[in-house]
Amino acid sequence: MIAIYARTNNKVRIILIVAIILSLGFMFTNILLSYDSTIRTVEIAISTQSMKTAADIAREVDVPGFERFLQKPTEESTDYIALHQFLNDYRIKIGAKHVYLVIMDAQGNSRVMINGLSPGDSAQTYIGELCTLTMDEVQPAYQGDTFHTGIIHDPKYGVYMTAGAPLINTSGQLVGIVGIDIGVELLEQIEANALHNSLFHFAANLVVLILIVVSYTLIRRWYQRETLRAVGDSEQTFQREFRAILTSIQSIRHDFANHLQVLFGLLELKKVDRAQEYLRGLQADIQAVTLSEQVANPALLVLLHSKAENARCKNIEMDFHIPPDETFAGVLSSDLIKILSNLLDNAIEAADEDKRGEKRISLTMQKVGNSYQFMVENTGPTLAPEVINKLTEAGFTTKETETGKARGYGLDIVRGVVDKYAGEMYITSARGKTCFSILLSIADRQ
Repeated sequence: MIAIYARTNNKVRIILIVAIILSLGFMFTNILLSYDSTIRTVEIAISTQSMKTAADIAREVDVPGFERFLQKPTEESTDYIALHQFLNDYRIKIGAKHVYLVIMDAQGNSRVMINGLSPGDSAQTYIGELCTLTMDEVQPAYQGDTFHTGIIHDPKYGVYMTAGAPLINTSGQLVGIVGIDIGVELLEQIEANALHNSLFHFAANLVVLILIVVSYTLIRRWYQRETLRAVGDSEQTFQREFRAILTSIQSIRHDFANHLQVLFGLLELKKVDRAQEYLRGLQADIQAVTLSEQVANPALLVLLHSKAENARCKNIEMDFHIPPDETFAGVLSSDLIKILSNLLDNAIEAADEDKRGEKRISLTMQKVGNSYQFMVENTGPTLAPEVINKLTEAGFTTKETETGKARGYGLDIVRGVVDKYAGEMYITSARGKTCFSILLSIADRQ
């Protein structure tokens, strides 16, 4: 048994380790996906708002003034001064790094024509300075749509994101692009918060995982202890009953020659009636030998042999009605022993108290549909209804309790097994006979 548990523990340990690794993998993946989703959501929100702002600026830009400026692009131009002041006011109002007007040259390069910065700002650009926008990025502007870039890492202007909107003249031609550079300090702060929250969620999930593993380990150890205890109890009962059988068989073998000699002598003396009476007295011994042909379940066979021998010693006749090919596989052997050992012990005690001379116990076991039916009937004192109602209460007994010996728990144990199998137990008592009838459902165990 120890070897079996060791192999089982190794398998469970491997499964547990794999489960933990998979759980950690799922947790990391979930955190990364959540983090990436948060960052993307923030980027989309910032870029969407920036494109809307760029479109608003584009609608207010003096497009004819910008066209006149493009014909003679100098900083002394009144159109340049007006547009520069307009863009700088907007930059301050929306809190952007840069607000500027861009054109695309014949080679597909973007050039800043007017940058709305305060005079003397170190980031000030000259007219026609190249910028980072590419033809692919501004392509939506040629279809009259706004656009945005990803995060740009510029050694001169820092880290930012650009959004733009087209400048369309009255003829419907694209004359330039409004560009807005939004600093991503806010985005970096949000990323840091998202990472912090992700680490918190990871720690929380890790704690939950540890609690689950600890709880599983404790429950499993408790279950193993309970299983070992149940198996140990059943094993002790099985060993005790088996030793009783061996003693009985050894006794029968020892007395066999004596029985034959007595029968031979009675027949020699022509005392047939006495020989028949003597044979009837040997029926219990014969039953102990032939019971193995009637019972297919080994544990049940051992138990019934022991109880039959105990009944024989008390001059109690015991009848068994059991299908010879039924193993009662739907019930654990330990549960089978718990039920029948307690019921038969009670029946033997009750039958032994019968003062009328007839001492008999009948055990019937059969399969009925998706249930097993066990009936133990014994002669003995008739039980009152109020006593029957209390029989399954823990500690209740109709017998005198010996000092230091616990009694009254047998039927409570039986009731526990019956409940385990969603079964039913009925007790009837009348005219000197008491019957315990039990139904165990095995529908979910087949």
